[in-house]
Amino acid sequence: MPYREKATWLMLGAILVSYAVYFAVAYSGSIEGLPNLRLLAVYAAAMGLQLAILGVGHLVIRRSSGREARARPDERDRAIAHRSAARAYYVMMTGLVFTGIYLPFTQAGWEIVHAALATFILSEVVRCATVISSYRRGWRG
Repeated sequence: MPYREKATWLMLGAILVSYAVYFAVAYSGSIEGLPNLRLLAVYAAAMGLQLAILGVGHLVIRRSSGREARARPDERDRAIAHRSAARAYYVMMTGLVFTGIYLPFTQAGWEIVHAALATFILSEVVRCATVISSYRRGWRG
């Protein structure tokens, strides 16, 4: 498995774990109005968890990959990154248009904040899934 695919699996896992914890805690009880410093602290803890997973994971992956981890991205790596970023961009723009244009008329407070956060998370999941599937299928561009 290529180094960049391993790093993308790590990123995907860290995102899913940390934000699953955040949304589970956020929706476990009643969400208070804005500002809610307890929920902000939960978000900060989820981000800390994600950074810890990524930090330790990258150290392990870099140590096991050797020279491949230090290699510069080639044309295929850049093409895969471009393709995945383009797909994620469309997902993000669609979600943010929904969040910014529709939700202010139907929801308030944390529902809008969580919809925007979920949009960013979903776009990053799409980016990671596209990178992984491109490496798995042997995409050549």
